[in-house]
Amino acid sequence: MSKQFSDDLEQLATYGLAAIDANEQVTVNLKDLLYVFATLQEFQRFFHQPQHYQTLADIERFLGSVNDPRAYKLLHTAIHAKMRPMLPAHISDKYDDGDFDAPQLPFYYDADR
Repeated sequence: MSKQFSDDLEQLATYGLAAIDANEQVTVNLKDLLYVFATLQEFQRFFHQPQHYQTLADIERFLGSVNDPRAYKLLHTAIHAKMRPMLPAHISDKYDDGDFDAPQLPFYYDADR
C-alpha cells in the first residue's frame, strides 16, 4: 500500500475525535493549562507575521531544540509534561493504540514533494 499525504492538517489533527463523548470533562491544573496556552500563543505570535521568518535560519533560531529555552522545548514540555498527564487513561490508551492516527500522513512526510 502506498503512502498518501494530505495538506489538510486540521483533518489530520482531529482524526478520531468524533468518537469522543462531547460531554466528557476533565479537571486540569490551571498553571499547566496556562503554560500550554502561552506556548500556543508564542507559536501564533511568531508565525502570524511572515516578517518573523524570512529565512530558514529564523525558523531554526525560533525552534531551537529540546535542550534550548526556545519554541521546540516549550512545545515538547506542553505536550509531554503538561497535556499528556491531563488525559484520562482510556484516552491515553487510544493514543497508544493509534486510534487517532489518520490514514494519511502530513504533506511534509512526502520525500518527493
